[in-house]
Amino acid sequence: MSLLTFIRHFFCVYALLASSNAWALDCAQGESMEHSFSSGATWNFCAVLDEHHALELQNIHYQAPGDSSRQVLQHLHLGQVLLHYHDRLSADVLISDNKLGGDALKSLNESLCGGTLHTFDFEQANICTYVRDTGLMAKYNLRPGLQGQQYRIYSVSQYQGLTFKVQIGLSEDGRIAPSVTLSGQASRTTNNSLYGNSLVNPLSNQTLISTQASVLYTWRMAFSLNDNEQNDAVEEFNFKLEPSLGSRRPMQVTQLSTETLRKKNRDQFRGWRVKDINGSGYYLDPQNSGFSFTDRKNNWAQFDLAITAFDTCERHSRIGDDRANVNNEYECGGSIDDFISGEPLSNRNPVLWYSMNRVFRPKAEDYPVISSMQVEFEIIPFDWTPTSPFEVVQ
Repeated sequence: MSLLTFIRHFFCVYALLASSNAWALDCAQGESMEHSFSSGATWNFCAVLDEHHALELQNIHYQAPGDSSRQVLQHLHLGQVLLHYHDRLSADVLISDNKLGGDALKSLNESLCGGTLHTFDFEQANICTYVRDTGLMAKYNLRPGLQGQQYRIYSVSQYQGLTFKVQIGLSEDGRIAPSVTLSGQASRTTNNSLYGNSLVNPLSNQTLISTQASVLYTWRMAFSLNDNEQNDAVEEFNFKLEPSLGSRRPMQVTQLSTETLRKKNRDQFRGWRVKDINGSGYYLDPQNSGFSFTDRKNNWAQFDLAITAFDTCERHSRIGDDRANVNNEYECGGSIDDFISGEPLSNRNPVLWYSMNRVFRPKAEDYPVISSMQVEFEIIPFDWTPTSPFEVVQ
């Protein structure tokens, strides 16, 4: 055996041993779950089915091949969903009792899951997990490329004929991809063509105006990159075009020190990152957010990102609630507009509320079942290890 082959063999064995030593989390809620890839990369987390927002992951830990396990997120779940039919003045608020969680959760079976079913403490299975191939993950020199995988977990909720598949993808290389897929049945009609699409129902040959709708999904990401060390920082990146510099785009980095609302700026390729005291963390690029949303009652809805300091009572943007009548942290009220109070972010873990909107314009193809409409984004890890942990696995 050559020295190079021995070194590769040693690191592969080391990565597998590291993954086999992964520890089960002590979950205050839900169940402890773990997934290890063949490379040795491992995810550990607590999976929760919340009565308000359905699927939630807590205490998310990632372990790269040959590296130690580290916590990256304390909470990850939907913070609000606004469903606005265009012929109405106000939006339906879906993060509330039994609209996405609770009785709205759909029981899954093998034909609906296609992976592994999980019942937790329920009589019926409400969570499904599966693994999918993601294609080329990395390539080094002239060696064959490494193919990656993603572990996915999801729940399904039903609201007034609509189906919401709430899903979180955990990739082998540390990426995290939350998503919501809208399907189900389009049952809303209107008499005004300004607010809908005129079409013929192929099942009944009936002419109707199916109501258009806008859907805003807001995800809550409570970061905790160093476990209980509350020293994570949030930075904003801008790449402004400078004609005087030969039309170059020098990188401008600004640390955000207080709670704030931010909009994307495609002209400046704006993005945000959360980093720990060592400079490693996650990057959020909002460039796939292609629509805007306005709401008369919620100023925050017109922004793409809200940044707040962690507060156990700020879990949902609960429209119309009174925070003065809160009995415990799981009944907390208030909206994101209330949460943005100018508090400093120093010595507090940051919470990112990222919003994405899509417009549903019904077509004949959406009868009787809506063509699936997925909204997904990704946060990307950076600078966790000095070199790629996957190079030695190859």
